[in-house]
Amino acid sequence: MSSTSSKSTPAGPNSSGPNAGGDPGQRPAVLIVEDDRDVAATINDVVEERGYRAIRAENGREALARLEDETPALMLIDLFMPVMNGVEFLKVIKKSPKLSAIPRIIMTAANDQMIGVREDVTVLYKPVDFDALTQLLHRYCDPAFRPSLH
Repeated sequence: MSSTSSKSTPAGPNSSGPNAGGDPGQRPAVLIVEDDRDVAATINDVVEERGYRAIRAENGREALARLEDETPALMLIDLFMPVMNGVEFLKVIKKSPKLSAIPRIIMTAANDQMIGVREDVTVLYKPVDFDALTQLLHRYCDPAFRPSLH
């Protein structure tokens, strides 16, 4: 499985984003749940180059442990992983009022057009389109892009 996309490439170190180059503790966090280390590293780079803080987990169980310590602004979740796959992880998340409030995006190479509907999540198909990922990061992590709840 390729971890790159021919549609776009990650931006360089001068990328803009919320608090780009600022205090890592103040930047919105994105939990990346992905067992393929090359894909995870690429997504990690895109997240951080866009000014967000990346938290990585290799499976659903590890992700749940990370969620005990932090509440990210967004979760990017692979479907097919060892130990606890993406669907099992989503089932656990949906049972928690706190965790179910965190936006979730499935990342998959599976050709299942209904997965987003069944799991009630946004789907980002692999190979990941970095422009689409950037738009989703802004939508869910950057307060300037979020609609007001007032």
